[in-house]
Amino acid sequence: MSKRFITLLRHGKVDGPAALYGHTDITLSVQGNTDLFTAINTVQRQRPITHIISSPLIRCAQPAQKFAEATQLPLQIIDDLKEMFFGHWDGIAFDQFDEAHWPALHQFWDAPANAHAPAGETLQQFVARVMRGWDLIANNTDAEHQLVICHGGVIRIIIALVLNLDWRHAALFKQLHIDYASHTCIEFGDMANSLPIIKWIGVITE
Repeated sequence: MSKRFITLLRHGKVDGPAALYGHTDITLSVQGNTDLFTAINTVQRQRPITHIISSPLIRCAQPAQKFAEATQLPLQIIDDLKEMFFGHWDGIAFDQFDEAHWPALHQFWDAPANAHAPAGETLQQFVARVMRGWDLIANNTDAEHQLVICHGGVIRIIIALVLNLDWRHAALFKQLHIDYASHTCIEFGDMANSLPIIKWIGVITE
């Protein structure tokens, strides 16, 4: 068995104001699209990509489809890789937030396992579905290098799963920065039962 690699790539900057874009289907900005394809090309030069995986949301799926068509590589859309659903907060620009909502939002950031957006996903629900998606990807032993185009929250949870960290800890969301169009590389060894190794986190292509 040879080494396998999975590169987690966050989508580029979206075409909208600062907000919690969970399941809101928003496109990339022109610069966000350029940055994402610069990152994809960098990843491809470092190690040829053999499979493409994507969240179904358009900010990930649209560039994934373009890259798959250009390279004739297989593309798999995994619904479980969607960003967290923020319920009534989803897609609402922060400068349009009602003052009454801010305490609940701060509570969510301070203790994400104990609070969630009104009508939104709980952290436990989010982690459970990301885990399902990650299991599909990690157990594909036929894929030498999978490029996974997804979201910042999804990448944070996968990092926690790989390292067996407590995903309930607020530091994972408040202190781990996963920038737009940044890539994180995970290596699976060629020895039976070897643990996956995170080679780097959140690298940005200049």
